[in-house]
Order: sequence, then C-alpha cells, then structure tokens
Amino acid sequence: MRKVLLLLLTSFIFYTSLLYAGSTGKLAGKVVDKDTKEPLPFVNVIVLETNYGAATDLDGNYVILNIPPGTYNVKAQYVGYQAMVVENIQVNIDLTTTVDFQLGTSAVQIQDVVVEGKQEVIKKDVTSSQSLISSDQIQALPVAELNDVIQLQAGVTKDAGGNFHIRGGRTSEISYWVNGISITDAYDNSRGIEIDNSSVQELQVISGTFNAEYGNAMSGIVNTVTKEGGKQYHGSIKLYTGDHLSDFTSYFTDINHFNPFTDYNFQGSMSGPIPFTDDNVTFFVNGRYNYEDGYLYGIRKFTTTGQPGDGAYVPMNWHKRWIGQGNLTYWMFQNLKLNGEFLYSKDNYQDYDHAFKWDPDGNVFKYSNSYNGAFSVTHLLSSATFYALKGSYFLHDFKEHLYDNPLDPRYLSPDSLNTVSYAFHDVGTNLHRFYRQTQTYLLKGDFTSQITDNHLVKIGVEAQNYKLDYDDYTLEPKTLPNGDIAEPFQPQIPALHTPNRATYTVFPFQVAGYAQDKIEFNDVIINIGLRYDYFDPKGKVLVDLTDPNIYTPLRTPSEVGLNLPGDQWTDEDLAKYHNYLEPYFYKNTKAKQQLSPRFGIAYPISASGVVHFSYGQFLQIPSFQYLYDRGQYLVPESGNPGSVYGNPDLKPQSTVMYEIGFRQEFFDNMVVDATGFYRDIRNWITASALIDTRNLVSYSTYINKDYSNVKGITLTINKRLSNYWGFDLNYTYQVAEGTNSTPEDAFDAQRNNSAPAIYLIPLDWDQTHLLNTTFYFGETDWGASLTARYGTGLPYTPSITQYIADRGITSGLQLNSQRRPAQFTLDLKLNKTFDLAGFSVNAYLTVFNLLDNRVVVNVFEDTGLPDYTTSAQNVSPDPNRPNTVAEYLRYPDHYGEPRNIQIGFDISL
Repeated sequence: MRKVLLLLLTSFIFYTSLLYAGSTGKLAGKVVDKDTKEPLPFVNVIVLETNYGAATDLDGNYVILNIPPGTYNVKAQYVGYQAMVVENIQVNIDLTTTVDFQLGTSAVQIQDVVVEGKQEVIKKDVTSSQSLISSDQIQALPVAELNDVIQLQAGVTKDAGGNFHIRGGRTSEISYWVNGISITDAYDNSRGIEIDNSSVQELQVISGTFNAEYGNAMSGIVNTVTKEGGKQYHGSIKLYTGDHLSDFTSYFTDINHFNPFTDYNFQGSMSGPIPFTDDNVTFFVNGRYNYEDGYLYGIRKFTTTGQPGDGAYVPMNWHKRWIGQGNLTYWMFQNLKLNGEFLYSKDNYQDYDHAFKWDPDGNVFKYSNSYNGAFSVTHLLSSATFYALKGSYFLHDFKEHLYDNPLDPRYLSPDSLNTVSYAFHDVGTNLHRFYRQTQTYLLKGDFTSQITDNHLVKIGVEAQNYKLDYDDYTLEPKTLPNGDIAEPFQPQIPALHTPNRATYTVFPFQVAGYAQDKIEFNDVIINIGLRYDYFDPKGKVLVDLTDPNIYTPLRTPSEVGLNLPGDQWTDEDLAKYHNYLEPYFYKNTKAKQQLSPRFGIAYPISASGVVHFSYGQFLQIPSFQYLYDRGQYLVPESGNPGSVYGNPDLKPQSTVMYEIGFRQEFFDNMVVDATGFYRDIRNWITASALIDTRNLVSYSTYINKDYSNVKGITLTINKRLSNYWGFDLNYTYQVAEGTNSTPEDAFDAQRNNSAPAIYLIPLDWDQTHLLNTTFYFGETDWGASLTARYGTGLPYTPSITQYIADRGITSGLQLNSQRRPAQFTLDLKLNKTFDLAGFSVNAYLTVFNLLDNRVVVNVFEDTGLPDYTTSAQNVSPDPNRPNTVAEYLRYPDHYGEPRNIQIGFDISL
C-alpha cells in the first residue's frame, strides 16, 4: 500500500508539477442601493487579479470562500450602477472579512468609485486566542528566523534549552502546519522542516482551543501559509552579514573580535505567471543559504590523538542551512485549481560540548535533511461551496557522528575519554553514532459549504501512514574470533539484538475525521465541532515483564513448553526456536480511538467589543520515541538500571481546555484583549516504577501516569501603525504545575534513590510573568522597531550544600522550589528604503540583545548563581587535569546569546 501511495504521489507531482496553496479565509458582505438602501441581487463581486468572485443573492448578500490570506482589492459591478472598488482588504486564515457596498446609479459607464477599505481591527468571529502575523509585519520586526516571530506571541515561553512551550504544555504538545498539512515529525513532535521568513504569507499561532480540523496537538498550533505566485512578476534578493560582539570573554571565547563575514546569508525569490499560459499558471520560488559561526568557541590546544594543537579558535555551535521552496498554481478551469508545493531544508551543525572545548575536533557533527512534497485539487462548486483533495509525502532524516565511516581508523579507544573530574578532554573522539528517518504519507479530503447565510459547514477526513527507521549505538572495541580485544584499538559496530544497540523499523497508521459548523449571526458567532481520531501503533509489548529479552531468555525451555537437553538454552536452540518463542515474549498492541468535542462562542457586546469563550477536549498520540525506543526490550543480564524502554501500548495523552476573554477597540486603531485560561492535562507520559527481571536486573518502561494543570491570563494591546508610530504589547501571567517535567524525571529519581513526585511542582518552563513589547516608528521609506522581552526566572531544584548538611539537613528540599534570575533582552531594527538604478533597495541594521545583557538561563544548584559554586572547593590539584577547575566551571550555556549585529540589504526586483 505504501509503495502504491508513494508512486501515485510521485507521479502526480512530477508529471503535473502542481502544489497545494494552503489555508484560506472568507469574504462576505452585502450590496445595496446607495440612495434607497434596498438590497441589489445578482451583483458581481470580484476579488481583483484573482479567479475568485460571487454574485449576490435576492437579499443582496454574497459569500466568497477559499481565498488565500493577503491584501486584496474587491470590486462590485452591476448594470445601471457605478462600479465600486474597495482597496486593501485584509483576508486572514479561517476568519471572515466583511466588505459591504453601496452602489450609486449611473446611466452611462464612468470611472469606478475607489475607496480605501476600513481594516477590521476587531475580528468578531475569533472565538479563541490566536495571533495572526502577516508578511509585512514579519519584515518590520527585528527577527531572522521563524522561531524569533513565534516567541513574541502571547502564551509562548522558552525553557532553558530554547524549546517552545505554549500555555504551559510540554514542547511536544505543539503541532506545526504548512498550508493546511501537518509537517510535525512524529518521532518527537518537533517541526520537521524549516520555513524561511521570506516564504511566509501569514503565520497563525493558536494558543487557545482550536477547531476540530486540527488534531494531534494539546497546547497549540503553529500554522504557516506560504506565498504563491500572482499575475504580476515580483522578485527579491536579500543579503546580510554579521557577527557577535561582546566583552564577556571570560565565558564566550574570542567574542570581542567583530568579523562582519563570520555570519552571512543569501536569499532570493521570484514569482509571477508562467509565459504563454494566459496567467492561468503562476509560480513562486524561494531559496536561502545561511551560515553562522555561532558564539561558542573552543581552543585547539590538543588534537584528537593528544598531540599539541595549533591553538586556533574553533567554532563549536556553528550552523549551515539551506532552505528551498517552490510552488506552481494552475487554474485549469475557472472553478478548478491545481496546486503543488515542494519544501526543502538541510541543516548541518554542531552542538557545543563543554568537555571537548580544548579538543574541539573530537566532537560529533549533526546532519538534518527534510523534504515535503504536497499537491491538491480544489474544485469550486460555487462561490460558497468547494472541496479539496490533498496528498503529501514528508521525509526527515537525522544523523549524528564524527566520521562518515563507522570503521574510520581515526576513531580512538573509549578509554581515551576517561578524565579526572572538572577536566577538558586532551585526547579522544566521540564514538556515538545515531540515525533516524521519519516518513509520512498523507491523504486528506475537505468539503466546505456556506449552506445558509448563517452556517459555514466543514467536514473532512485524513489518513497518515508512517515509516520510522532508527539506529542508535556507540562504537566499541573490536573483538577477535578468540574473544580477545584487538590491539591497537579498532572500532566495531555493536551486533544486532544486543543491549548496546537500539534499532527498529515500524509502520504506525492513523486516521481522523471531523465535522464543524461556524454559525454566524449579528449578535453571536459559534464554532462547534467534533473530531474522531484512530491510531494503530502496530507494535508489540511484553507478555512476561520479568523475562524481557527474547535473545537471552530467563525462563527455562520447559517453562515455555520445550524439551531440550539439560533444560538449558544454547545459541543454536535460540536461533532455531526464535519464531516459536515470539508468542511467549510479545503480544500485539491495541488500536486507540477517541471522540473530541470543540466549542467556541463570540458575543459582540457593541460595534467595537466582543466577549469570547471556548472549550475543547484534545488528545495527542505520544511521540514515537516513547512508543518504540529500545522496543525490543533487550535488557542486559546484569548491571544497574540504565534505560527506559518504549511502550507502544501507551494511551493518548489528553487535555481539557477552557478560556474566556474580552476584546475591545479604542480610538479606531487600538485593540485590548484580556483572556483567562485553564488546562487540565492527564495521561502524560512518565517512567514506570522499576521492574525487576528474574535475575534481579531493573529496568523501566513508559506509562501514562503524570498529571499537570495550567492556569493563567494573557493581556494583549495593539496599536496599528499610524501617525508614524504603533506598538504590540502582550503580557502573560501563568502557573504551570505538574508531577514531572519530562517523562524521564521519574526514572532519574528512582535511579538516584529519590522519592517519586507525589504532588504538583512548578514545571521546568514555568515562567510566572512574561512581557513582550514591540514599538514601530516610521513610514513607507524608513522605519525602526524596538522589541523588549522580559521574563521572570525559571525554576530549579536546589541541592544540599556542605553548609546545609553540617546543620543536619541532608534531604527534603522541594523540587523546583527556587528561581533563576529574571531575563531581559532588547532587539533593534533600523531600515531605510531608496531607489538604485530602478530597483527598490531596503538597507537595514538589526541588533539582537542590543545592550549585551548577560541573560542567565542556567545556574549552579547549590548557590543559584551562574558563575559560582561551592561543590568544587575541595577538589585537589591533579597532574592529569590540563586545566584549572575554575576554567572548567565557566559554563557558557549558563548564559544566553550575547549581542549579535547584522547588516543587510533587501533588493526588490
């Protein structure tokens, strides 16, 4: 089935070269006679320079669905009346934009009446919290990546590792969409492919309850709609260079030397109609190459073989990225649109490893490649009814290793990495190797119809088939046929079906269906929906937890019904009876299914004020890493507990979410939105209590047990840019508590002989207060934006110091009971547009962390400070330690990124 589906997808993409455009909005309104105010039937309403249009009904009403987000001019024309054009009408994802017309009579055709459209500051059909950021807004912000935009939205926090959390959920609870299709990597629920800011038409961040069409997410949706070609040619070239510059050299090596060519970026895009196609075929292509040295440098004091190095500064968190996008849109007929899109991103990079700071060539490299090919057919049955059929193929593979060849002779014995405490490596290579690949095949169908003036109905079904390949191991010394270890060291890949190697291939399957109705009246707007989810993990779980490893059974042959000499296993017996043993070790998992209702209501209390309330039940299939990792249960015959094993029979995680809010317009261009929310989260993944095998080796599996609840308030104030200034401000107050922050916390506690969490504690990303403010200044040919971000400190668990222990306190300090220092950053962007040889050139300067604040993100648990600990006070000097203890204890990851300066040019063609 997968091969047939892949063949169909590939054939369609390559033979028709068509891509799918994405999520859309709705345009509606009424046309009346200017003098009599009587409704005018059969008036043609056209979205100019598009194929979208409608005719008014007998009551003068019209509806146009399936319009991509953007800014449009809308025209109404009728025989005997003067045509009217309303300019600069903004259409947003999933929302209704209202444009009414009053046509005056005219005996002869004269010039169209042109008026400026009034922007709807209050979207009355928004029933839950969301942010909509247009391409123009993104261009004005001091941002370089899509993540920079996401982190500025209300309800979005970042943990110490830089991962996003929406309304207090785990980072894996966010679902990422592009043009109505999920690009979430099911292995860890991360964003599977990078999107360049220049490709974004509109970004939607839903932090409240979301409609039934969105599934497999619990805390939020990040939905991106990319650009597509129009009937005019447009192009751009964007270039910037830059570097970090700071005087904080005690923690950031060589950061005080500014080289403007250390970081550089090239981006280009082109769009327009394909020649000789009567503008029925349009295209958009975008490509970007970006290299960053990063800001964490090592010093090559030693080579991997232990010889003296050249002393050069070596970047240790560098990043090299390629991003590409191309789409083609073909209006085969006036009512039949074919679309297709191909997205690509490639990331080669390195994560800083403090232990390798003086042996930087021994650290591993990381390689990530992602592809997403999608197509759709959209058939407009009328201006108020359409259906869309979509298909996509997504692939993401990730590799981690030092040398391409696992048997490379440059690998050194793992003993070379053995060091005394607080010592940098002065010899050795990282022997870890990792590979995984996620493939997702998706088919989806949606039917949308404005069945009455008040009911917009949408139903849909989608199916996803996955393939996940996984291989994780650390190279080991080669074993000779006689059992001896080869000398000198030769690397060897651990054998299959041994505890030292985790590898698997699985094929889960998921299907979902939904129905939703958007009920719109003048006095109330209701979103109501129901979603059905079905998931088959196609996995196996253990029959006997005390005898987990089928390759080294602990039950005797007679206990499983075999009569073997001496009632003992031999290697030959295990190979011969492997298939026979499988029913005694594994049983199939069961498919999971659930119904999830969604409800939202917006009640306009005035022409400029709305009260909104929403409720929803949401579920999420656990990330595949918790279902399948180490899923062969190859528990060793001896040793200490060292791993948590996957459990493909996990139930879906679930949450119930409520929110109530108030939105009000002031002074024609300012909006205030205050929203309170509460989330009750159950069946979170955690590690089970330790399980003892028959030979008393302990291990753990993932189970559904953890609980969390989150409550908070968001306050948003926006002023549109007018009279040379504007601003966006959002404030989040939040309390995020749970039993464990990560699924591994319970296992780590047991391994350290600590009691498991039995009460709610602040989660690792619990940030009580968060304030984001962006001020805009300027007009069409110049501008400045200043973004300030303030957040109270994240929690940490204090440790027992000698001072405390001397006073008889050796345990009992509450988890996450202390707070790190508050964080504050300021980012600036200045830009000026001018003409050069007929081209529009926008020159800009962007400075991240303008004040070069020393933002504390991690601390020593004994002191709560980033730069001082008492734990190493009594460490004795050691001739095997190449550095001082003080040098080692300067952890640069205790601080956020220092000042970064970028200078660039955007050239419009």
